Amino acid sequence: MEETIEFYGFRGNIIFPDQVTLFSLGFENKSKDKNQVFKNFFEELKENGRVDSEYQTRRYYLIFINQYDSIVHCQLARERISDKYEMTKEKIVGTKDKDYPFINVFIELETQKFLIEYKSTIFENYSTCGDVIQNIMNKYLKAIDATIDINQIIEEQEFWNFFDNDNEVKNLNFSLTVPNLFDASNDATNFLNDARDNVGASNVSLNFSNSEGKLRPNKNGIESFVKYTSAGGGIWHISYKDKNGETRKVSSKQKSKKICMRFFKDEINNLENDKINLIKFEMQKIETIEKFKEESNEKKDNDN
Repeated sequence: MEETIEFYGFRGNIIFPDQVTLFSLGFENKSKDKNQVFKNFFEELKENGRVDSEYQTRRYYLIFINQYDSIVHCQLARERISDKYEMTKEKIVGTKDKDYPFINVFIELETQKFLIEYKSTIFENYSTCGDVIQNIMNKYLKAIDATIDINQIIEEQEFWNFFDNDNEVKNLNFSLTVPNLFDASNDATNFLNDARDNVGASNVSLNFSNSEGKLRPNKNGIESFVKYTSAGGGIWHISYKDKNGETRKVSSKQKSKKICMRFFKDEINNLENDKINLIKFEMQKIETIEKFKEESNEKKDNDN
C-alpha cells in the first residue's frame, strides 16, 4: 500500500569567504563554479557511501542511496543510543543499544534544491533537518575553505501577509547570502554583489525598525529582497504586535514550501521512471528562480 510522505523545500548556497582560496582552487566567483563545488560534494558522497557529523551532541549520517540523472537520493539518519539490560545466569548486565531512524532527502544538483522528508518522531522541527545537513556538508567543505548555507524556499506571500492586516510591525531583518545561483540583475543581487566586491562580505544583514510599529515596506522598493529570501537566498525575521496586543516573532525558517508524494514502502530506494518524473515535477513546482523555470521549459520543448 502506498503511503503519503511529507517533504519541505530548501536551497543550498555555496560560500567562499576568501577570494584568494577561491582562485587558488581554479574557480572564479561565478555561479557555475560554486555549483561545481556543490556537485563535487555529492560525487564524493557517492564514492564513499556516507558522511557523518555531530550536531548538538547527537551524531548524524548522510547516506547515498541512488542517483537519477541530476537527482540524488540520500537518507539522513540520527544515531540513537539507549540503555539495554540483559540477564545472564549470574546477573543483569547493562549494555548500549543503537539504532538509526532516518528520513529521505532528494537533491537536485543543478539548482541546489533539497526536498527533505519530515518525520516528527525524528525531528521535532523540519527546519532542523536543513541545519543538520548544512552542518554535515560544512564539516567536509571546510577542507577547501568553503561553506554552505541551506535555507527554506517559501512563498513570497508568506512575507507580505504580515503587512496586509492590523499588525504593528516593529522590526524587519533580512540575512542574505551573497549571490550563488541568482544571476539575474535586480536591486538585491546588485546590492549583494557590491557588498562582496567592495567590502569582501559573504553575508549581509539588513535591519529596519520602527518603535511605533509602523513599518510598511513598499513592494517596489523591497520586493527584490523578498524574492531573494523566498528563493532560498537568505532568511527574514519579523517582530510585530498582533491585533490582540501580543508581541510575536516569526521567521522564514518556519515557512518552507511543503509538498506531499506517495510511495510504496519498498520502492523508494530504487524508483521507477514515473516516480522519478514525479520528483522532478515537484522540484520544478517549488522553483522560484526564473532562469531555472526557463531552462526546464526549454528542456521540455527539446524532449518533445
